[in-house]
Amino acid sequence: MTGHAEEDQDAPVDPILETAVDWLLKTRACPHDERLRSAAIVWRAAHPAHEQAWRRAERVWKLTGALPGRPAAAADTPARVVPLRRRRGLGRMVAVTAAVALAASVVIALLPTIELHLRADYVTARGEQRRITLEDGTLVILAADSAIRVAYGPSERRVELIGGDAFFTVAEDHRRPFAVTGEDLRVVDIGTAFAVGIDPEALDIGVESGAVHVAYGGPVPQGAPHDTRLDPGGRLRIDRATGRFNQDQVQPGQIALWRDGLLVVENQSLAHVVAEIRRRYPGLIIVRDDALMTRRVTGVYDLRNPEAALRTALLPHGGRVSTLTPYVLIVGGA
Repeated sequence: MTGHAEEDQDAPVDPILETAVDWLLKTRACPHDERLRSAAIVWRAAHPAHEQAWRRAERVWKLTGALPGRPAAAADTPARVVPLRRRRGLGRMVAVTAAVALAASVVIALLPTIELHLRADYVTARGEQRRITLEDGTLVILAADSAIRVAYGPSERRVELIGGDAFFTVAEDHRRPFAVTGEDLRVVDIGTAFAVGIDPEALDIGVESGAVHVAYGGPVPQGAPHDTRLDPGGRLRIDRATGRFNQDQVQPGQIALWRDGLLVVENQSLAHVVAEIRRRYPGLIIVRDDALMTRRVTGVYDLRNPEAALRTALLPHGGRVSTLTPYVLIVGGA
């Protein structure tokens, strides 16, 4: 199986998709509002991209199991004519608006994960870590909310990391080299155990034993190399915005500490930290302060307690976490 890497969950949301989700949810919340329905049809017909976004939102909404359902009967029943009718109507409007806003956040948050999982051979849910033995005996440890696709052939063993993190302990086969690909990245095994990760900011590679050859097909600074070799303890972080290689050396035992439930970051954005914690949280984490997410952090966080890790990361920067429901957290400024 082949394909291109899926966009990460924390990639910027397409504004057309966001609008499509808004139209979809409003029409579902008010199914008898012909004016609203007509306006949605006009918007869909205005541009092919609008219809494409609508179908994408509808497809994911169906996958969540929400689309076939109907709003509560009370929402479809016209209010009786009484003196307080306008106030009741206003209350209903506020409730519908709030419900649509929350549902839109849920759909947009889940959409990349659902579509990513549809394209993969092996996936993990949020909060799940999985050990997989491939047909040649190669062991893969797949981090939470991650996905891979396997393409083994007569001359090469290739695994595409569609999203997230994976650690590979590669079975020896001199006739068929082992390679991991994803997001302009190609990592070729030279008898090794190594980790590869994809996030919105960077591509990460780390070697626990053996060696790998890393080739990057994206743009790099003028005169900079497109490839390098990593030996035991070698780490490489490729900045996706600039193509810059940041390479360092650590103890081999410090590679892929996420396997032990630890997140270690050094001068990385809060957006990156929140994204990593979100993958381990069993519900939704919704960010309402984009400026806060640009702050840089350094620290070690316990991913086994994601809510506590989130609060710990945000506290020094004035961020706060509000619990909307037992499975929905809202992140904002102080």
